[in-house]
Amino acid sequence: MKPSVFLKSLACIGCWLTANLALAEPLIAPTAINWLLDCPLPTTARLDPEVVGRTQCGLVSVPRDHAAPERGHIRLSVTRVGARQPLNREGVVFIQAGKPSSAREAPFALHLASRWESLATRAYRTLVDRYDVIELSARDLRQMNAVEQAARDMEFVRGQLGEARLNYLGNDTATRLGSRYGALFPERVARMVLINAAPGEPMAIGVEQLLLKESNADGCVSRWLGDFLAFGKLPPPSARCLDLGAWR
Repeated sequence: MKPSVFLKSLACIGCWLTANLALAEPLIAPTAINWLLDCPLPTTARLDPEVVGRTQCGLVSVPRDHAAPERGHIRLSVTRVGARQPLNREGVVFIQAGKPSSAREAPFALHLASRWESLATRAYRTLVDRYDVIELSARDLRQMNAVEQAARDMEFVRGQLGEARLNYLGNDTATRLGSRYGALFPERVARMVLINAAPGEPMAIGVEQLLLKESNADGCVSRWLGDFLAFGKLPPPSARCLDLGAWR
């Protein structure tokens, strides 16, 4: 083959590859979450370095009103403590502490993941090894329609993470958020644990959930929270932390 013909062939192949690469989908699909290079964590917080090493922080823009996106957007922070065994991941656990944290505090997700590591049971080892812990900065749930909007925020982020379903853990006022999310998107809930729900609070129908209440410091909540989220194991009716009133 003459050199000129060979060079022309290479040029044609290069053009073909360039055109097909331009049309190909990226290996990692872009999302609306802007993941930061580093987490802006407070220097005074005493955090497990191993947990911090598995943590990503990001920002996501969501509609101020999901029913009227033209009214503008707000920016929320997203914290993800990755599974310790990412190749064996089974899903995500969205968590809400029930009270807003101050700028001087580390995200609750880091404290919770560190706590789970210290509980050396089979259930918590499964949660730490195989589940990402996700915390989304919440709106002020005391404001009108805030619970509805926050539930839709969570659904938006779930979709951006590419998860078919999520697990949810909420405490106090965050139980309202979990219940509303379950009512709006029951098919998206794997398991849900609500702790210290207010009396008479409506519960989501058709969602696999566990309602608990803080009792004496006997480890009851920690025991069944882990067993249920990891394996779907329910406590016996005699469990002191089972919220029997909320089931009725």
